[in-house]
Amino acid sequence: MANGRMHNRALRIASAFAAMLTFVAVSCAQTTVVQGRVFDALNGQPLPYVNVVLGSGKNGTMTNAQGQYEIATEDRPGRLSVTSLGYASQSFAVSRGTSQQINVSLEPKAFDLGAAEVRPNRKDENPAKPIMQRIIEAKKNNNPATLPAGWQHTHTRIEMDLNDISEDQANARYWGVFGFIFDYMHHHDDRSALPVLFGEIISEEEWHSQPKRKTTHVLATQVSGDFGSGGDLSAASMNRRFPEINLYDNQLLILDRVFTSPLHDRANAHYRFYILDTLEYEGRSTFQMAFMPRRKGEMTFEGELWIDTLTMALARVDAQLSPSANINFIRSMEWSQSYCLVPGEGNEKRWMLNTDSMVLDMSIAARSFGAYLRRTSSMTNQHWSNAMQDTAIARGRSMTFDSLAINRTDSAWVRMRTAPLLKTEAGIFEMTDSVMSHPRWQFLKGTIYFLGTGFVQTGPIEVGAWWSAYTKNPTEGHRFRIDLQTSNAFSTKFMPSVFAAYGTYDRRWKAGLGTDVVFRKTPRTEAYFEIKSDLEQFGMAGMLEQGEAFTSTLRTDTTNLLSEVFGCEVAITHEFGAGFTAFLEWRHRRVGMRGEWDFINPETGLPIDRLITTEATGALRFAKGEQFIGGEFVRRSLGTEWPILDATITWAMPHILGSQYNYTRCTLEGFDEVRLGWWGRLDWVVMAGKYFGTAPFPLMEIVPASGTLFMTDEAFNMLRLFERVTDQWVSANVEWHGEGVLLNHLPLLRRLELREVLSAKGIIGSWDKRHEALLPLPEGTKGLEGTYSEYSVGLENIFGFLRVDGVWRTDLPLANPDSRGIRIGFSLNI
Repeated sequence: MANGRMHNRALRIASAFAAMLTFVAVSCAQTTVVQGRVFDALNGQPLPYVNVVLGSGKNGTMTNAQGQYEIATEDRPGRLSVTSLGYASQSFAVSRGTSQQINVSLEPKAFDLGAAEVRPNRKDENPAKPIMQRIIEAKKNNNPATLPAGWQHTHTRIEMDLNDISEDQANARYWGVFGFIFDYMHHHDDRSALPVLFGEIISEEEWHSQPKRKTTHVLATQVSGDFGSGGDLSAASMNRRFPEINLYDNQLLILDRVFTSPLHDRANAHYRFYILDTLEYEGRSTFQMAFMPRRKGEMTFEGELWIDTLTMALARVDAQLSPSANINFIRSMEWSQSYCLVPGEGNEKRWMLNTDSMVLDMSIAARSFGAYLRRTSSMTNQHWSNAMQDTAIARGRSMTFDSLAINRTDSAWVRMRTAPLLKTEAGIFEMTDSVMSHPRWQFLKGTIYFLGTGFVQTGPIEVGAWWSAYTKNPTEGHRFRIDLQTSNAFSTKFMPSVFAAYGTYDRRWKAGLGTDVVFRKTPRTEAYFEIKSDLEQFGMAGMLEQGEAFTSTLRTDTTNLLSEVFGCEVAITHEFGAGFTAFLEWRHRRVGMRGEWDFINPETGLPIDRLITTEATGALRFAKGEQFIGGEFVRRSLGTEWPILDATITWAMPHILGSQYNYTRCTLEGFDEVRLGWWGRLDWVVMAGKYFGTAPFPLMEIVPASGTLFMTDEAFNMLRLFERVTDQWVSANVEWHGEGVLLNHLPLLRRLELREVLSAKGIIGSWDKRHEALLPLPEGTKGLEGTYSEYSVGLENIFGFLRVDGVWRTDLPLANPDSRGIRIGFSLNI
């Protein structure tokens, strides 16, 4: 609802601001460790005595008889260069101050030796290739996702550690009374780590493959500290942010990017495989194989596989992201999985995942301190069946909670865990309890909350918000605003709010009050009420709307057509499960003219004081599989792999509370993010709408414009405010995000990690002049007749968060300066 939209915009602005500040934070010198193995790309043999050098050559070594190497340095590492006589040299980027593994496969090449020309023997086939072909042929029988139904008991642990904290940073004065937390710091691989957050979940899981459904019944869940059970830092919310990896899938969606699995149907086209050994693993004979990408810049992995020699099934995998993958804020990602044979019906056994661990090494800037995010899951009591059961899945619930899930005692946790807490994990609870019992913790917590949400929390009341406290426009002059709302300390089901604003030019007060009421959290049922009198800029949409920070200084349009709106609305939202959400709203509005805007009756020539309308709206939303994270009142969607559809109908009811008009507005909207494999992604939005009846143009469809230098999906970036209006239309916005598919293959540009983006926006519609009999169009505004379109070409991922596009509107000659422009966008993309 309204509060949700304000919070989301504030979080976006705060995130971008935090990124810019953190980007310049650079840590002190730390040890860089690089290790790995070097192979012959053709026959898969390890290469001994290969030169491996960091930077200018001061730090170098040679591989041993098994092709292994390791280099450590406290200097700036530069790039890793690997050279050997008879092979093409290679170089790799290295992250400073971290421990990393880089495996290398060198391509043999012809070379001259005096008068003789020496060529490597290319007839020797890598013995790993036929084995990989057998693995791929057996995928269907070994893939756990093909089991009709399965059950398991799962214990998941999630931990966050701050890493690469130097001794000077740990002893800095700004930690004050909280300096004792560094007594809990430990070291691993010459890197420091300070555990700060720990959560765990014990649950029962079941799933069906046809149709594909999964449900989790949480038996116990907890998080260190006072983060609560429903916020973004709850164990369930953090667990949802980790990718689910099944190597039997050809492509894997990880960190919002599409990666190629080493078990892809055409794996030999994307990876090189090498047999390391034949070992016994968990009592069964396995092939131990190494794999690494064939080409730099692709979304791939490297690591080792253990393949069961009898069934050709995956028994274990240890992997990491390819060092050349273009992933923001992720220095490395390592993960390990193991599988076991599980009996099912008729004593038949199939492979199922029984352990899963993952570590993400994250940092805003490559040389700054960062954080580890770890997840470890163990699955027990596993079984599967050929027949689906009538269970909780049939009731459409993806997650349910036991009544005691968040209130388990310490003794209950000890009894329910499949493995006891490690010493470091138990220490996190001890440390966070000590920190949060200190009086200064509340001040620190409040500062973080203020930067993230814009509000200062004072017991049951929150005061804000910084992102709307000041702005400027031609009508109000300097505008000051204050918001008050209740916090969770007041209620987790009822949140009233009020605001007041004042302009120095018009010397008038604006105010409003509203409330959110949450009747049920899952499935969601909530109501919203608001009554307000304020100024609005019709037709303005985007990240920075009228009345928010920076709009006054970053405007591209000086149009002074503000409306004074007195409005009252009551709305209720209800989720029916299975992706369906219904929305009902009753709204009354009285719209008056302000600034350069005059409402003149075309028949009498006299001013019209108010445009009055009373509307009833019904909407239906279908978003299959959509999931949310958030707090008690504000939620953010994690999206869904399916298109989202919205259908809305609004009826203006004449004579109700003085309503002057009778019209009906119908719209249908669809949007989705389509993954294109190695070619990035395609985002599209399509909307169709029509008005039946007659109304003055401010109540019709004003083609949305940004009005600022910032790009926005919801509006046209080169259109002036109030330039076009329409009463029936079809609009579309398509954006292709290449995610580096082209630029990652250009050696000189690869290091910049830039990403290409193309977009096209258009609207086709018409305007019936009968509406102008009620109110003429102002100067500079005209009805949409035909089409309007914009195209843009740009680069994103500049400094990790910035996007710059050149935009062109097609209805004006290119020589006209108003036809083209530069627009800026912010996006903290992975």
